[in-house]
Amino acid sequence: MSSTAIDTETNGRRRGLRIALIGSRGIPAGYSGFETFAEETCTRLVEMGHEVTVYCRKGAMYTDDVPADEYKGVKLVYTPFLKQRELETLSHEFASIVDSLRRPFDLYYFLGTRSAPLYVPLRLSKRIVVVNTDGLEWKRRKWNRVGRAYLRFAEWVAARIAADHLVADAMAIDAYFYRTYGRKSEYLTNGAYVMSADDLPDGLGLEQWDTTEGDYYLVACRIEPENNIDVIIGEFVASGSKKELLIAGGMNYETPYWAHLQELAKGHRVRLLGPVYGPKLIERLHLGAYGYIHGHEVGGTNPALLKGMGCGNLVLALGSEFNMEVLGGTGVIWSKRPGSLAERIQWAEAHPEMRPTLGERARQRIREHYTWDKIARDHDAWFRKIARERGIPV
Repeated sequence: MSSTAIDTETNGRRRGLRIALIGSRGIPAGYSGFETFAEETCTRLVEMGHEVTVYCRKGAMYTDDVPADEYKGVKLVYTPFLKQRELETLSHEFASIVDSLRRPFDLYYFLGTRSAPLYVPLRLSKRIVVVNTDGLEWKRRKWNRVGRAYLRFAEWVAARIAADHLVADAMAIDAYFYRTYGRKSEYLTNGAYVMSADDLPDGLGLEQWDTTEGDYYLVACRIEPENNIDVIIGEFVASGSKKELLIAGGMNYETPYWAHLQELAKGHRVRLLGPVYGPKLIERLHLGAYGYIHGHEVGGTNPALLKGMGCGNLVLALGSEFNMEVLGGTGVIWSKRPGSLAERIQWAEAHPEMRPTLGERARQRIREHYTWDKIARDHDAWFRKIARERGIPV
């Protein structure tokens, strides 16, 4: 190996970069979000000739509990962290950066801006620092005033000081960073699979949730206020639907918001399922749903929305600029105005013929814009481009 990049070819592959990915809980993933992004993208980058290391949290939620040194060619390194909501990500990324300094990486790929002040010294190492900006973390309602102020500061540090390059997973995020900081980002988005019932394991039915095909709406997300689950429950009840509302998702830490949702659901056709983990289980729920209701308003290109589209759901999504960008006209849009979502649910049940039509349009949009193969190819091409600009032979 040279001091800058892998200078041999294996099985005809192009020479690649030594890449460190920091900011996920680790792979293999048991849930969506950064963990699935890391798994799907990094395993493909290895196939394209790169040497990729993912920093993991041993025993962390959403990842495999059995530690391994490698996963499908991706090297796994486990570093410690503090099990405290405000410090978990910061402590893990700090430990990961410290460990990384003894390894000959060419490029760092950080997922999120929360720990951006820690990235600044890496600029002195002459390694390429890439920051995937994710969503607007400081807008999340779970943070207090001090937390939000810090997250705005961290975002500023990422845009102004810490990153050689920024990545935006949505055009609207790119526009925000240019408008706010005068800094352009590379558009590299998220991915999903197109799925049908034929892709499910034999015998995997809906009986375990005591429901049947088309008899429920699905919400699948982490239980956080900015996902507007409280609004969705209230509007679903107001719609008078005879179907059920199933809410699949967990949280890293118990909060009053969870108790509030349980109170809202009492006495209604609403069930909080908690986390749904396991091979194809969440896909089974998506494929059996009458519709998928998406209330996210903070993030960019959201993996849960992509999954619903890939499963051919009739998507009823909050009309944020991010959600509308991803849907591209293939779903039904609602607002937080009282009665808006209730009206859309009533419309969906009055027009059952639109369910397969919009579902297939959503699948086609995934095929054209959001396949994992395309996402990985785009990352590979761009990583090689910025490496060559730095004088690294790839």
